Amino acid sequence: MAAKIIVFGGYDTRKPRVRLLIEALRRQGALAQEIHVSGWEDVPQTNIPSKTAFLKVLAKLLLGYPRALWRLLRSAKGTAVLLPYPGVIEIYLIGPLARMLGRTVVLDAFLPIYDTIAVDRGLVKTGGVLAKLIWQFERMGLRLADIVLVDTDSHGDYFAREFGLDRDRFETVLVGAENHFAPSAQNDPVEDLLGPRDDRPIILFYGQLIPLHGVPTIIEAAKRARTMGARWVIIGRGQLEPVMRQTIQSDDGSAIEWIEWVEYDRLPSVIARADICLGVFSASDKAARVIPNKLFQQLAVGKTVITRASPAVDTLASDFPAALRTVPADDPDALAMAVEAALANRSALAPLPEESLKALSPDAGAARLMKRLEAGA
Repeated sequence: MAAKIIVFGGYDTRKPRVRLLIEALRRQGALAQEIHVSGWEDVPQTNIPSKTAFLKVLAKLLLGYPRALWRLLRSAKGTAVLLPYPGVIEIYLIGPLARMLGRTVVLDAFLPIYDTIAVDRGLVKTGGVLAKLIWQFERMGLRLADIVLVDTDSHGDYFAREFGLDRDRFETVLVGAENHFAPSAQNDPVEDLLGPRDDRPIILFYGQLIPLHGVPTIIEAAKRARTMGARWVIIGRGQLEPVMRQTIQSDDGSAIEWIEWVEYDRLPSVIARADICLGVFSASDKAARVIPNKLFQQLAVGKTVITRASPAVDTLASDFPAALRTVPADDPDALAMAVEAALANRSALAPLPEESLKALSPDAGAARLMKRLEAGA
């Protein structure tokens, strides 16, 4: 009998990773049930939630949990339990309970908590008491899972090394892109956002303005590339908004255009208007481990992407240089030159082949997960 899995908890359905993972399991015929407790819907997605927002989420989850737990207790015996992002918070309750019920627990780690808060964003001091508590919280949560899902092999290596866990505990499931990220998105010219079409090429970055993305590198590259006559468009909000505002208000502000937010369903059309799309450029270890969601989306729309070189993307970039090009991390000169070279020889640019796009979906990872569950994890 094929293994089945229950998706459980207060997972954030606004996250593409969560939706794509659940849909991949559905396509595998593996999804037995969704037991979802709403809580994150009113929390801004532009930054780490404030204490007040987090407490409100916690209150909603506590109110919804009794009924959800009752449904879990009544579900089919032997069915595995998946806690999507940010399930590491809930695993302290569900992990022991699932073991009592004889269930396999699968946790989608997705974003490392300690690395994101303490190292990448610098919101707490590394080596401080709070940072150590976060580290221990994450380590203990990961140990409560039988299988831990990650979005890249590099992230699996990181978790195993950082927290002293068996590497075999981890399974890679790529993020992928949703179906509306496709070449057909060009049917909407989004002139209300980007203005009428003209002969100026558009260099597009979108995403949260956080250190991981290397926004200062993009800004500096745009300054160096003024003579190209290109439009460097940055879309997003977040931690580095003060940097953006300072740039816009300075003499260098004319080098870029800043759009604070675009509705998610219009994002494919914005991508379709771009000539070159940008990935991440931070020199951090975390940036070297990720394949950002935006990269999957941009490739799916058929755009050429320039991003930082890293173990997570180098093989793909080597195989398909017409669709994906890399530059050294935190190097605005290299980024400016890469954009200039791409625009100077557009005939050398081409979309990623369809078969390769299929390989970048979460389906293969979801299939491996279900085989592990059938084999007894």
